[in-house]
Amino acid sequence: MNDVCKISRLRMHPNYERLADMTCDSHLRGRAPSGIQASDIALARLYSHAFRGQVIGAFHATRSAVREIRATDRLAAAHLLRAEESLANLANRSMDTVGQDVRALISTFHHYCTHVARTVDALETACALEHSPAVQRVRDLFVAHMENITAGNSLHLTRDTGAPEQGSFIVPSLGITIVPLVYGDHHSWNLAWLNGDRSDVPYHLHREGVEIHLGFSPIHGYTVLGEAKAEVREGYAMPIPPNTRHGYTNLGSQTHHVPFIFGSLTCGGWGVFLDVEPQPRDLDHLQSAPVLSQKLNGTVLLEQEIARVADRYASVRYPIIDAERTDRDGTGGLELSIARVSTRGLALNPERFCAVSVVRGSGVLEMAQQKIDIAAHDHFGIPAGLAATITQTSTEPLVLLDAIIRPAGRRFS
Repeated sequence: MNDVCKISRLRMHPNYERLADMTCDSHLRGRAPSGIQASDIALARLYSHAFRGQVIGAFHATRSAVREIRATDRLAAAHLLRAEESLANLANRSMDTVGQDVRALISTFHHYCTHVARTVDALETACALEHSPAVQRVRDLFVAHMENITAGNSLHLTRDTGAPEQGSFIVPSLGITIVPLVYGDHHSWNLAWLNGDRSDVPYHLHREGVEIHLGFSPIHGYTVLGEAKAEVREGYAMPIPPNTRHGYTNLGSQTHHVPFIFGSLTCGGWGVFLDVEPQPRDLDHLQSAPVLSQKLNGTVLLEQEIARVADRYASVRYPIIDAERTDRDGTGGLELSIARVSTRGLALNPERFCAVSVVRGSGVLEMAQQKIDIAAHDHFGIPAGLAATITQTSTEPLVLLDAIIRPAGRRFS
């Protein structure tokens, strides 16, 4: 472990601390890979994907918060600038693929580990010099977000029950708050946290991105796709091809937050804040259509699907939205699957990164020889080629949704 990591005030799980020591030792030996095992690479991949989720989370939000601080001490200002530069380096690295070989540890993980520690060190030094509650607040929130990763055993869970302070992103052209949940190589699972009076998602489109919007009860509004609008009063999942207007107009006073999956094989899978174009349209000018009509591109009634799979006795998993619904001209398509997990367990070994959402029940996730309890509203990722076993532990059926992105016509597990 390098000197900056050693003085960092971050709490570290023994797994994280061991990897930090291992990668620094490798760099001292000219990035030699000797002594690094497959189990070490698996842990490094999991930690790296957890950090990647902060590209529009804590990395971006902390950088924005640092920019707002007007330090009176010149040396403190210099350290705040150093923190801002490290945060930019962290966010920029998040666009790179997390590999499956030793480079996941000695390159990707090493970069995250080092620059997170440098950021903490810079914020700590600025606090000592400036004695500002604002600086201390920024430091404390950043440390808390990072410790959610570094103090864990590598299996990182996120929740869709709120928008964490200094951990979310406001889309400039739409004004909605995005909470990042799971970030893979080419797709991500996010939450549009809508705390306004109407809880609307302004109409917009993506040129190279594909999406699936999810809705859960209680809900009453119009989901929009292209020139069609469909009234929804129960949970749904709507597949959205590129270059297609979409959004949600809330009816009544019930707050409705919108989970969504975004992806693209031609650009970053979190490009929702880059590849977005407002498409305002008067709701009254859109054509009314049933939610299950062809105009809604294969939208499914999600809560009916959840109830149906929950009635199954044994573990089972199958797609409810095929990749063909959204794949256009090489963008790739999002495949949404649903699973019932029994007390006998469900094994997953995806060939592509798989983003998972727990929608009902509770259980245990085991991956890379690590275990963690999971419950409804938890989200996690399974990197390509890593085997995961999920087992129900509650009396209530354990139900999952998961998403991969792939070219249409090619089925992966």
